[in-house]
Amino acid sequence: MIISSSVTIGQLTFILRVAIQIVSYAGLALIGVIILGNAPRLAPIDTHDVINRLVGASTATLSTGKWIFSRIRRNSADPSPPVNLLLILFFSLSYTVFVSLSDIGFLGFYACSVPGPDTTDFPASITSDEAASSFVMAHTVNGIDLANLTAWRCDTTRVINLTSSISENNCTAWRTSTYADSSFFAGINSTDSDVLLPRQLKRGRYGRDLSFDVNSFYLGPNTLRLRAPTIQNGIAIAPHAAGVRAVMGVPQLKPEKRVTIPKTMAMEVDVGCMSLGVFAQARVDEGSVDDVRAYLRPFFNESTLSSGGYIIGINNSVVSLSSAAKVAGHRLLTPDVGIPGPDDDMLGYCTDALQKQLGIPTVAKNRGTMCAFLGIGGSVAVEGRLGQGFHRMMCAAATQVNMVSATVAVDNHNQTSLNLTRLPSDLHYVQADFWHAGTLGEANLFINFVPYERYTLSDNPNGPTTHFVWNRDSPLLDSQLGPASGANIISTIGSVVLDPSHSFDVGDYTALKLLDNGFEPIGSLSTARVTEWVGEVAGSFILASATYNGWAARQMPPLLVQTTGGRTGSCYRPYYALGFLPLVFAATVVVCWAALMLLGRSLMGSGSVKKAYGGLAPFTAVASPGAPAETLLCWEHSDSPQFQVVAKDYSMISHPSDTALKYFKSAQSPPS
Repeated sequence: MIISSSVTIGQLTFILRVAIQIVSYAGLALIGVIILGNAPRLAPIDTHDVINRLVGASTATLSTGKWIFSRIRRNSADPSPPVNLLLILFFSLSYTVFVSLSDIGFLGFYACSVPGPDTTDFPASITSDEAASSFVMAHTVNGIDLANLTAWRCDTTRVINLTSSISENNCTAWRTSTYADSSFFAGINSTDSDVLLPRQLKRGRYGRDLSFDVNSFYLGPNTLRLRAPTIQNGIAIAPHAAGVRAVMGVPQLKPEKRVTIPKTMAMEVDVGCMSLGVFAQARVDEGSVDDVRAYLRPFFNESTLSSGGYIIGINNSVVSLSSAAKVAGHRLLTPDVGIPGPDDDMLGYCTDALQKQLGIPTVAKNRGTMCAFLGIGGSVAVEGRLGQGFHRMMCAAATQVNMVSATVAVDNHNQTSLNLTRLPSDLHYVQADFWHAGTLGEANLFINFVPYERYTLSDNPNGPTTHFVWNRDSPLLDSQLGPASGANIISTIGSVVLDPSHSFDVGDYTALKLLDNGFEPIGSLSTARVTEWVGEVAGSFILASATYNGWAARQMPPLLVQTTGGRTGSCYRPYYALGFLPLVFAATVVVCWAALMLLGRSLMGSGSVKKAYGGLAPFTAVASPGAPAETLLCWEHSDSPQFQVVAKDYSMISHPSDTALKYFKSAQSPPS
């Protein structure tokens, strides 16, 4: 239980102890007044002695305890035991004990992290038009005028035949504006891929033709893999053991902050790998061993083998051996350039089977693969010698686009976590081809660029919660040419991350393949490391290729950002508060008792009673030296304390007509 976010435990303890001391002293003072208000005028000498010790602030604990014990056992000579005096004396002894027990209550205090106030924020933390414009400009090439950079949008397409052998998906109605026009992005939300913006945008150039309106943008990973979940540019990206997840429209959260986005788009890439059981190795002083042909031969019809018994096109395979641990691709040799090899057939069969199983519509044009040959290479120990080896695997990656409710949190160690709940929805996909018509001699020429693509999710309570999408094949280039749409990242990521042999052999990306194991032997590495590696590369791909559109972020409804922690505060474990209950109960009883006596005017003579006793001890030596404890004493009201030994028929000094017997039967209040 949080007590305070600003007052420390030491300060709270000091304040509470002062309060307890005030309650203690005030309670004891009231108890003293109540005792005097209930003091009998006529009582045995031990009763007067106890009261006198309390009045004189003498050590009264032992004598009071004995007095209470004798009254409870009913073995005293008191002719009329005062019940009220018995109770209040019991409270006088218990009160100090209750004060001591209250120390148990202090054990409940402990230091804790206290949440701060909740706030509101927007995707990518865009809170003004100026911030939105600056955010868009920050992800274009420096110096580009946004008013000269075309923004494209398309809702539907239809197939048109340009020639007898060439057809294109033509947008039925292009909508265009510029990236300086904020109103062009009004109406789209985080369930539309057009809220994403490719990075490094600029006006494109095809050859020497500057009149053709095309954009240039970057599509690919960074030079380093993304190892941990992060939030950047309005996107939360979380690589995991079997792929990566990315959520759109996330504010830039600080530590100990959490946001729940009720409805947004999530992109998920799932990866699985299977070991082929084939291992290539090489020693420095010997040749290489490659068992691919022997492994694959049982899967082929013997009649298709060559006259020498070889699988056509396979004598061995292309394996990039290295002493450093790395993930790489491997390919089977093809007999001639341009002739499909067995590996192409196997990857094609794998892709077709996965598309049917996952319900992915078959799109013939620019279809990418969902499968690839990957493996781990590096140092291996061979019969006491260090060599090079490569474990072959076959991997598959499937991309999903889903509507989700997402909770993104950053803890006090700046670690990001992502929790998704998929929502039923319908997915609408648009691919509009983008081409440039020209001539080459007398022949018509059609140059295709990166198409415009768009994924749009809509609510449907009866719709599926998972939408798998096809992978579009795209080479990894320094710059892409096309309209530049956010969906280009989604449709391409699955093919790029599975193709390290072609894409990542470029000098700028070779570091992506290296693993942290360095030159350590790779014998313990498994398919799990490859799937994790693919997720890290996919996270890097999203981070480097996409950002949230600043204009779209500006028009989104605010999101509640909750604080999950903050500065150190003071908290309390409630069950320790039981230690304060006895003191609270006793103080309440004492206050109520004093109030009742005050209303009944029973406290009015307490000053006279105190004056009558005067703190003299013991009474026996004053009133009747050597008298036994059961001797009855009666105090007389006068200017000085006067106690007399009395019998039942003794008349009182101040009231000669009264006898002591009257006081035995009904003790009266002290005279005023």
